[in-house]
Order: sequence, then structure tokens, then C-alpha cells
Amino acid sequence: MSVISVVGGQWGDEGKGKIVDVLSVDVELVARYQGGANAGHTVYLGEEKFVLHQIPSGILREDCICVLGNGMVIDPEGLVEEINQIAEKNISVDGRLVIAHNAHIVTPIHKAIDSHREESLDKPIGTTGKGIGPTYVDKFNRTGIRGTDLLNLNKLEKKLNSRLDDAIKNCEISIDLKQDLEIKIKNYLTVISKISNFVGNVYEIIQSHLDNSQKMLIEGAQGTLLDIDHGTYPFVTSSSPSTGGISSGLGLPLHKIGRHIGIFKAYCTRVGEGPFPTELFDETGEELRKIGQEFGATTGRPRRCGWFDLLAAKFSVHVNGLTEIALTKLDILDNFDEIKICTGYKINGKEMSSYSASMCDLENVEPIYTSFPGWKVSTVGFHHLENLPGKAKDYIRYLEEKLGIPIKIISTGPARDQIIEG
Repeated sequence: MSVISVVGGQWGDEGKGKIVDVLSVDVELVARYQGGANAGHTVYLGEEKFVLHQIPSGILREDCICVLGNGMVIDPEGLVEEINQIAEKNISVDGRLVIAHNAHIVTPIHKAIDSHREESLDKPIGTTGKGIGPTYVDKFNRTGIRGTDLLNLNKLEKKLNSRLDDAIKNCEISIDLKQDLEIKIKNYLTVISKISNFVGNVYEIIQSHLDNSQKMLIEGAQGTLLDIDHGTYPFVTSSSPSTGGISSGLGLPLHKIGRHIGIFKAYCTRVGEGPFPTELFDETGEELRKIGQEFGATTGRPRRCGWFDLLAAKFSVHVNGLTEIALTKLDILDNFDEIKICTGYKINGKEMSSYSASMCDLENVEPIYTSFPGWKVSTVGFHHLENLPGKAKDYIRYLEEKLGIPIKIISTGPARDQIIEG
């Protein structure tokens, strides 16, 4: 089949941006199906660095159409910033960017609610403050603003003012913010006028590509372990980054997808709060962060770092129905004398063999590790699996054997051409 999905297998930040960019070389359409500006996909083209938050990485490929699906919550202000940033590097979105008419839209009110709620919690979730959660709440309350609403600015302004009054009435924000938000709404309407022409019928576009057997790439944001249903609740995102979110987020049946590729780092990271069984609090964790430049693409926050979690990865493989794996940042492990993989959990002295059985008690997990000798040789820029150090190949084969699916792509550096494809 000519449709491929790319999803995060861990807690996000696995390197999906680069992998989507690599795979979109001969693809006609790339579509995002969930999330919003809380994502950050980084791609390097030569010396140029692109950080995309909402626009799919396929925009960097000439003539590739990029879709923002109905499962997304789209931030118009952030979108205009992205469009302007890539325009400075001579990349145009004209005729190549489509916003689903039934996608929900983030407003300044949602961002204010997000910040107010996070500040009021005794135990913050660690959100990005981008208004993602409140926008999804309005969606399911059936009071949301959608892409189609961007086509009539007068009606939109009335909806925004009504939502602002409701937010104050329901104590979602302080009345002290009203005047400031009224000004922001005026500016917001100016921004809307710049993107309303991108609103279109995404369903018809996707069906047309399916009918004509044109190649499509489906791009997820965040990662499976942050899924609203399958993640480390309540420290999760507000959507379904797993493959299950594709059908509802794009109107694309899963049986139309021929390959489900899961992106995993050769180790683990997490941004924000929530349980992280293999997190390292020692010099090794600091070294992983330093060498891997582990700082959030959206927030700049330092990422928490730890060893590869095999139990969590196996859970992700099964939940997503993955057919293959793309392993990123293998080169970050080049300088370690010893490399570990978590192969089991222990909770209150009892060994646990599965992630799902431990999901509600992850904060009390004591990881059980299997150790591997480091290869102590640079793998940066390698293009062929057979040329990798023997100990690096042993590490990869072990993961393949235990996860039960092949690792077909290995990233050996940040650049587009630093890749092994098998």
C-alpha cells in the first residue's frame, strides 16, 4: 500500500521530524492527525535548522502537500509565525497547505485558561501552555471554534467575545484579564485573515489520493506513552498520538495504511511531569542530556533522560500495531563504556513482566537492567548497517529480537543524509 504512518513510540521527542523528512522524499502528501503547537519537529538541511510545530515536515519537500487534519487543534498565531519563518528560507506554503474545515482552533482565551489552570494546580501537569487542553475540552463540550468559523470574521468575533464572557463567568480566568484579552482578540482576528484561505475539505483530498494510489505519509506528534487513553495518565497530552488517533483525526481507515513505523530513541527522554521508570539522576543522565542536546524544541526545557525501556517499547509496538521501527540517536551512545536496557520492573519486591500490568504504579517501579558493553567508536554519519561496530549491531539485534519487529531505519546524526535504511 502507498500509505505510511509515523508515530512516536515513547514520550515524544523521538526524532519524528527527521524521519518524516527522509521518508517524504517521493511522497505527494503528508498529514498531521492530532495535537497542535505543543509539538516540535526539528529537521536539519545542511547548516539550516527548521523547527516545525504544526506544519508537517513534508513542507521541506518541493510540491508535497501538507495537511493539518481535523484531529488537530490549530494555533493560527503560531501557524503564521511558522509560515513566515520558512518563507525567510524561500519555502512557500501557497497551494501546499490545507487546514481541515472541521479542525478545532486555539484562541488567546484557551491559552489564558491553560496558564491559569496550570498555575492553580498543587501538582502541575507540565503542559506547554499553548492552550491545547482547553481547546480539546471545548471540542468535546461541543462549544469549540473550528476551521469553518475562520471564514466569517464577524461571526467569529461574536463567538470569541461570548467565549471570553463564559470563561470569566465560570472562573476559568480572572476578570482582570478581560481587557488584555479583548485587545488580543482584535489582533487575533487580523491573524485569522492571513490563514483563512488555507481552510479546505481535507477528507476529499485524502480520498482522492487514496483513489489514485498516490503516496501519503501520516505524521503523529508527541508519543504513545503520552496518549490520553494509553499514556501515563494524568501526565499525558490531550489527544491520541497512537495509531488509533489516525482514523478519527483524518477520516482515514487504518486498513488503508500499509506500514506503521514507530520512532524510538536508542535511549529514553521525557519532558514535563509524570513517571519515568528508567530516569537517570546521575552523571550518566547529565551526559546523555549534554551529548544528545536534550532540550525541548517547543519550550526549551531540559529533557529528563534515561535508558531504553523495553517493557514500555513492547507495549507501544502492540498498541500501535507497528510493522517496523526507526531507531534514532544511536550515535549519542558512542562514548559510553556501558549501555543498559530495562528488561523488567520490580514493584514492592515483586517482578513485573509487562508495562500494562505496572501502568498504574509506574512511580514505584525499580527497573531491572540488562547491561551491554559500549562500542566506543563514532557511528556518526554511517550509511550501512554492516559498517557499524559489532557491539552496536548486537544492541540493535537485541532490541529487534525482544520487540519482535525489524529496525529498518537507524539515524546516525541530525542531518538528513545521516541515516541507515534497510
